[in-house]
Amino acid sequence: MVRRYSDADTHSLLVEGGVPARPNCYVDRPSELKKVRSALHLLKEGGGWVILHSLSGSGKSVLAAEAVRSADIISDYFPGGVYWVSVGQLDHSKLLTHMQNLCLRLGTDVQHLPNNVEQAKERLRQVFSRELPKSLLVLDDVWSTHVVKAFDIQCRILLTTRDSSITEVVSGPVHKVTLSPGLSKEQSLGAFAMWTERKVADLPPEASLIYKECRGLPLAITLIGALLKDHPNRWVFYLSKLRQRDMRRIKKMLAYEHQTLAEAIDMSISNLDPHNSKYYRDFAVFGDGMKIPTAVFCTLWDMGKEDVEDTMKTLSEKSLVYQQPRELGFDDFVYSVHDLQMDFLKLTCPDITALHRKLVEGYRHNSDGDFSLLPNDGYIHWFLLNHLLKARFYSEIIFLLLNLRFIESKVHVTGPADLLHDYIRYGRIVIHENLAKKKDFERFISINAHLLVGSEKPDLMQLALCQPSESEVYKQAYEIASGVCHSKDVYLDWCNKASVPNACLLTTKLHKGSVCYACFTPDGSKVFSAARDSVVKLWDAQAGQELFTFRGHKDSVNGCSLSANGQYLVTCSSDHTVKLWEVDKKLLEKIPEEVTDSPPIQEHRNPSPNIKDETTHPMFQDVALSMSTSDSEEDNAMHTFTGHTGDVYACAFSNSGDRIVTCSLDSSVRVWNAETYEQELIITGHKRAVNVCCFSPDDKTILSCSEDQTVCIWDAQIGELRLTYQGHDSAVTSASFSKDGLLVASSADDQIQIWEASTGKCRQTFYTNSGNAILCCSLSPDSSLVAGGLSSYSIQLWSMGTATTLAVYKGHTGWVYSLHFSPDGKQLMSASDDETVMIWAVQSERVSKCLSIRRDFSVNFCDKTGVTIAAPDFKNRVVVVQGDEATVQLQTNIEPSRIRCCTLSPDRTTVAYGSENGNLKVIRISSGVTSEGRPLKGHTATVRWATFSSNSQTLVTSSEDFTLRIWSIKDGSCIVCASHTDVVWRCQFFDNDMHILSCSSDGTLKVWKTETGMLEMTCAGHREWILCCDVSPDDKLLLSASVDCRLKLWSSQDGRLLRTFTGHSDCVRSCRFSRCSRLVASGDDQGFVFLWDVEEGLLRVLSRHEGWVTDVHFSADSQMVISASDTVKFWRQTSGELLQTFHIRGSFVKYVAPSTDFNTFVTVDNAGTLYILKRILPVV
Repeated sequence: MVRRYSDADTHSLLVEGGVPARPNCYVDRPSELKKVRSALHLLKEGGGWVILHSLSGSGKSVLAAEAVRSADIISDYFPGGVYWVSVGQLDHSKLLTHMQNLCLRLGTDVQHLPNNVEQAKERLRQVFSRELPKSLLVLDDVWSTHVVKAFDIQCRILLTTRDSSITEVVSGPVHKVTLSPGLSKEQSLGAFAMWTERKVADLPPEASLIYKECRGLPLAITLIGALLKDHPNRWVFYLSKLRQRDMRRIKKMLAYEHQTLAEAIDMSISNLDPHNSKYYRDFAVFGDGMKIPTAVFCTLWDMGKEDVEDTMKTLSEKSLVYQQPRELGFDDFVYSVHDLQMDFLKLTCPDITALHRKLVEGYRHNSDGDFSLLPNDGYIHWFLLNHLLKARFYSEIIFLLLNLRFIESKVHVTGPADLLHDYIRYGRIVIHENLAKKKDFERFISINAHLLVGSEKPDLMQLALCQPSESEVYKQAYEIASGVCHSKDVYLDWCNKASVPNACLLTTKLHKGSVCYACFTPDGSKVFSAARDSVVKLWDAQAGQELFTFRGHKDSVNGCSLSANGQYLVTCSSDHTVKLWEVDKKLLEKIPEEVTDSPPIQEHRNPSPNIKDETTHPMFQDVALSMSTSDSEEDNAMHTFTGHTGDVYACAFSNSGDRIVTCSLDSSVRVWNAETYEQELIITGHKRAVNVCCFSPDDKTILSCSEDQTVCIWDAQIGELRLTYQGHDSAVTSASFSKDGLLVASSADDQIQIWEASTGKCRQTFYTNSGNAILCCSLSPDSSLVAGGLSSYSIQLWSMGTATTLAVYKGHTGWVYSLHFSPDGKQLMSASDDETVMIWAVQSERVSKCLSIRRDFSVNFCDKTGVTIAAPDFKNRVVVVQGDEATVQLQTNIEPSRIRCCTLSPDRTTVAYGSENGNLKVIRISSGVTSEGRPLKGHTATVRWATFSSNSQTLVTSSEDFTLRIWSIKDGSCIVCASHTDVVWRCQFFDNDMHILSCSSDGTLKVWKTETGMLEMTCAGHREWILCCDVSPDDKLLLSASVDCRLKLWSSQDGRLLRTFTGHSDCVRSCRFSRCSRLVASGDDQGFVFLWDVEEGLLRVLSRHEGWVTDVHFSADSQMVISASDTVKFWRQTSGELLQTFHIRGSFVKYVAPSTDFNTFVTVDNAGTLYILKRILPVV
């Protein structure tokens, strides 16, 4: 039975959904309301759109709210609820924030909010389709198509807008409702009657004349009505004000259809008492369409929260301010004014600079002069620099952009995208002596952006300590870390970071939407980038300076291509069109002007009056001009090609420049004549969307790849199919020819395949390190390298010659959509969903010379000689390095199979290592830089573990051949220990080296006599593999961790089971005793670390890593715990407090080795990066 809602239930449901309350003086508009509700009726049976559109100030939002304010409407159509989202003018980052807030309101997983718009869109689609199928989503005041596309989630949507054309891109049925822009005379007089509390018949004749002057515009009628409520006898006065000519100057500055609003707004303000009039005019300090929290006005007006709310109540009652509850989790309000009122306030503000200074000084007072201490009021971290700019406090902008404390405060609130935008927008203010510092900070934020947008915010100081030691970022971080005097802070200095290159050269954020494609100009000095903000931008590849914007498309621009002679540009779009543009050659030759102490003034059109008035400081002329629109808003394309019936995904010029090839969602490939604009070919061989197309270098063939899992090569003249490559088993995301046309690189799922263009024979296949999907790929000009853009937001670079990974570039915070090498092959450019384009250094010689080792390492700490590390590298050699800078001491010859274990002797003289083919070798470290190890023969399968006795004379190894072997280093003899019935994963000495403990996939622990190899006891009880074991420091207890989700505690004397620890819900992969032998730490595959007391059981759970916990350790005093996984985390044992997270370059680590004093740590990630970390001790 369908639930029937009462009026009270309906009211509660609407309040919970954020639907605005009915205005103080509501004017009934029955015919308009009927149209809206009739349209909503059409959504009863399924998803679709009701588009409510009309002019500004026509009451769209009020009507939308009133349309759902009905128990019958809710009961019959939307029993799942109504969810209201106030949109306004949003850029891409603010759009994501709105979508995340909606996810919170809907009760989705608050611990893992979506990181980008696509994730948010999918999350909302699932919630509305599965949990709220009979609900209504209201999007109020939508301005752009990128918002509409983001919320195109196949649910029921009511949308209000001033431009109904923005909904042409949506899927599903669309029902448009056009509202009358004004009230009728009867409705207007009825409103006046309500405001003045009299009958319509009793209204004076001036009421009709005022209606005529206001043209029935609801906003104007409301403003005048609010004035008349307080002064019901001023009809003649207000009419005369409306008719006065002294407001015409302001009228002309306002939109034509709203000329009379200037008089109405002016009278509304003039009738306030002086204090409230002053407060209201202060709104001019804010940007258009902003919803300002209460706390901001507390700062601006130096008032308490209650006083601000009282003032706002007065302004709200006059219909001058719109008040609504703040987002979920806040108990205050946000305030806004209509954009037409804001225009009036800005145009009539006598001294806008002074107003900005007033706000800045208020925040300075609140933070005791240190802006890094500002609390998050939901506003100031986003807009402080803008207010400083308009207050002309230029030196303070420079100081804050180069201050790590402020950067930390800001980025934790706004995320990295907004901060990077600040470096771009305000960077030209920075004078010569600070340019290097600015570059340090900008690069620092760029390369760590992928970490700064996660749900777990990293410690920015720790990230900064990983920067080059000579950088300003590192220097400030080290000073801060050294000055911390409370013991809870853990800061780590990455000692060998100088040996790990940072490849990021430049990050640009010039677009206001995902960047779909970016390519270099033929000389590599410029870049064209195409994005979902519907434009293509041309910019300098060295400085990132924007040179020109191509406008004309009405939807996302998905690709672009420059003709070989540089004269023409072709672009393709989701608006189903392809456009051809003429490119001014001077732009391609233009050299960006250097930044000087006083930036030169360029010739542009005059900026808007606001910008010109607020940025007249000579040092800021160039910045002010760059903020103005220097390109025409008109479509200046030479020609628009039409014919595709779906989104056009790619376009490319022929090398001769006289033809263009395009491909589309409509499954077709089309060829156009670039001179006559005629369509020459339609190729329809693909069965699904075609993602990429291009000409071969000789223009004789065309390459295309498709969602139908194929790559095709076509005859470019007649469209005949020459070859179909079917080596992929999923949608092909990218494909391109090599420069000589002999090879093709194509990507699908987690692999890139290189194959011959003439035969289709596959030559090589490259797989991603972590199994992530490859969204795009690119071959270097000399075909020596291949790069892939991954769904993990990273870029992987392989050598074609060795088929090995050379580098993994991280820095993007969204999917990588496009990759292109520079013409000389020295740089790689990536375009991403995070709205940025990044340029990376490709120096394969430097990369190949960098130390890159595997995770199976061994380490020895010594006060005199420092740290010594032995590990296999990716060429199957063992490398021994020493000291904080990891200087190579030894490198063995290449082994025929992968080395799976490696161990250093305690006296640091010998290394032992075992391979997958069963080979085991030992080598003296002093034997030379490049040496061959002495073989110890016996194992017949992979050697999984090796460890020396404390006197370095005995070695024990375990293997997949089910045996342990105890070796004499002196003569190479061995004792075979054969009792396990499956792989033996680990072994270790204990009891003064008199016994050996081993664990196996057969589910048992075994204890062996070292001298004889005799089995002394078997501990059986696990139902699955035992992956890890340990012996208590007092030698009394044994510990085992198993795939069966359990830990077991055993007696080392007789093998009795003493205790089973349960609580893990996934495989337990790591375990360790504390030095005092009373505590145990264990890590599982869900990312949790459990702490146990051997007598009392579970103490606490440490939460958590995002991957398997592969190693755990206690400090000597048992007060601290370290765990290894996708990151390395430091915890306080007694409270479970997370003290520090060290973020690695790769995806995960296998082991972490701490020194005895817990001040030095060594680990290696899956990308082969070595980390020698030293704890920074505070200077007391």
